[in-house]
Amino acid sequence: MQQIELLENEEKIDLRRVITKYLYKWPWFLVSVLIFLLIAFAYLRYSVPKYQTKTTLKFDKKENDLTSALSDLSNLGIGLGNSDELKSEAAVVTSRPILTQVVNNLNLNVEYYNTGEIKDNQLFSKVPVTGKIVTFDNKFVSSEYNLTKVSGNDFTLVNEHDNIKFLGKFDIPLKLDFGVVVLTRNPEYEVKPGYKIVFWNPIEKVKKLENTIEVNLPDEKAMLMDISLIGSVPEKSETILNEVTRQYNLDGQKDKNLQAENTQKFIDKRLEVITRDLTGVENQKEDFQNRNRIVDLQAQAELAMQNTSENTKTLLQQQAQLDLLNSLSTEALKGNNQLMPSNLGLNPSLEQSIAQYNQILVSRNKTLKQATNENPAVIEMNREIASLKDIIRDNIREQKDAVKATISQLQNQITTSNSMIEKVPGQSKVYRGIERQQNLKEQLFLFLLQKREENAINLSVDVPKAKIVNPAFTEDEPVSPKKNIILLGAVLLGLLIPFAIFYILFILDDKIYSREDIKERSNLGVLVDIPSLKDNDNHLVQKNDFSELAEAFRVLVSNLKFVLPKKDSAKIIMVTSSVKGEGKTLVSVNLALTIGNKNGRALLIGSDIRNPQIQRYDSEPVKRKGLTEFLYDESVNVEDLIHNSYTNPYCDVIYAGTIPPNPQELLSNGRYQKLIAQMSSMYAYIIIDSAPLMLVSDTLSIADVADATLYVVRSGESKNILVDFANDLVKDSKLSNVSFIVNDVTKRAGGYGYNYSYGYGYSEDKNKKKWWSKIFKS
Repeated sequence: MQQIELLENEEKIDLRRVITKYLYKWPWFLVSVLIFLLIAFAYLRYSVPKYQTKTTLKFDKKENDLTSALSDLSNLGIGLGNSDELKSEAAVVTSRPILTQVVNNLNLNVEYYNTGEIKDNQLFSKVPVTGKIVTFDNKFVSSEYNLTKVSGNDFTLVNEHDNIKFLGKFDIPLKLDFGVVVLTRNPEYEVKPGYKIVFWNPIEKVKKLENTIEVNLPDEKAMLMDISLIGSVPEKSETILNEVTRQYNLDGQKDKNLQAENTQKFIDKRLEVITRDLTGVENQKEDFQNRNRIVDLQAQAELAMQNTSENTKTLLQQQAQLDLLNSLSTEALKGNNQLMPSNLGLNPSLEQSIAQYNQILVSRNKTLKQATNENPAVIEMNREIASLKDIIRDNIREQKDAVKATISQLQNQITTSNSMIEKVPGQSKVYRGIERQQNLKEQLFLFLLQKREENAINLSVDVPKAKIVNPAFTEDEPVSPKKNIILLGAVLLGLLIPFAIFYILFILDDKIYSREDIKERSNLGVLVDIPSLKDNDNHLVQKNDFSELAEAFRVLVSNLKFVLPKKDSAKIIMVTSSVKGEGKTLVSVNLALTIGNKNGRALLIGSDIRNPQIQRYDSEPVKRKGLTEFLYDESVNVEDLIHNSYTNPYCDVIYAGTIPPNPQELLSNGRYQKLIAQMSSMYAYIIIDSAPLMLVSDTLSIADVADATLYVVRSGESKNILVDFANDLVKDSKLSNVSFIVNDVTKRAGGYGYNYSYGYGYSEDKNKKKWWSKIFKS
């Protein structure tokens, strides 16, 4: 459990450290967010907003019935049978014939702009100069022209792309590089500089409308249809949608009229035939009366009619039905591309089949406007049409057989009744036959006249195919650009990009910044963090010094008590590092100045005889004898090497001396160990400033004399591999009792940094900085 808690604490510390590393870079994040916000505001300022325009149509679900024309004129509109037909109508709305008519009526293939330095403003209604394409090349797509030098009735069109000028006059055809156009000036508006006209091939604008107009069915059961269009000019979008709905209703009215016109033609043809037959019967009746000198046969036939009136009436109806069925049979033998007459008062099942046949035939013809005969929907409808035609023929044949059987039965009954009328003259029989023929033709004639009037009323009433529930209107908020989304995206990008950059930099960064970096790679302890110093700061610990530097070395002295062994002779501390410039001399000097006191003197020995650095901290740069002279000259007295520090009277120094040609041999001759043994009885602490371990092997020659080794690494300069190097030295027993010291630690280095608030406020105000200078300190 304790190990689990320890791991959880380490994960928390790591997470906090990672977050702190990024928070330390907050000025860069702030600058990045501000830059992206400026870009976003510039984009929103100069981008062309686009708005959504919508209109809603509602369809009647009732079927159209020509026979209801006289009783209910409100049912003359075109309705849809089900939701599947509503889906097919969605394709009709955006069909090319309708959109082509919209483009031509609104002249959408000519666009007008007022050009600006960054963006162009499209014009639609308040246009000073309008254009119309008279003729054009079929390969032509679009062409832009700037209208310049407008003077009276003259103007100049400039094609900036090809640098061609065209001189022309208003209201007079002008030949351009793609065709002939006519420009018309509107005197109510002034032509501003930068007026641009763009001519398009009409089919290109039709294609664009096909891609931009969307048709949705929000509620199929309610038979509603939403038509929407996204554009930069709301007035133009509303005009386009209104024209689309108008053309759609006109197209539906044409389909309705087409069916009515075909029915009208059929009725007119039948009336011509019936008129001729009726005239012939009337002439026959007149001739019979003249030849037989008959004035009134009513009295003679009254008795016979009383017995046969009902049968005769029924017979006449059946013969009328048979005549209509014969005529309809002739129509049924025609091809599958001709509409059949409907609503003739025949059997309901036959009327239903004919109505269904006409409906599918109209739908197929409408589909063929946008598809070919190989289209699966067309093939399916052709199959249904042929099947329905067979059903109609069979139904007609069955009806004719039934009517003939009824006629035969009635005729037998009439014959039986007539045989009983023996006293009725033969002339009466002939006369009644003629009258029956006359009555039959008259009834059929009147019936067709009634149907023609009903059909004419249906043809004359202009009822739209769909009701416009909502005329075209535009939403107040633009659909693009979305201000909130763009601003949010700018903020996210402003945070993400620097995060990605710093993430890569942190991954590639292999330097040590804090004690945490050392703890991740080594089990050796870290005694202290030495704060970062500027060039103008004091690099030496002074008497009664309460600076952060002094407090850091006091902490180091306190921690050394837990590292150094207990012994009566001097405790020997060797200070080393991996490479030059990591601050081992700074640590050595200030440690000696701090640890030396009246209860125990300290001796600092400059053992880096290849590159001596202790003299940099000496206020009297005079050449003195040092360690080198003692190592190669046995006659040199140790007392001549010791110099007292002017900063701390309890601290003495032995300088490195002259740089020898063979430092390794000198340090290995045994006199260095004798010097340490001799000084151990005179001092409580001996601090050795040694050479860098990675560059030379001098330090390893004297490492055996040290009770403790302080390994100095520099924050932001030393690399992680140097910690591994120190671990290897300890593992190989070349160094013993090793502890790390992190030098030059900034306030926030590595996410932790030097933040112990040394000094307790004694010197805080003296070097206090302005808040704005701290913000951008890296």
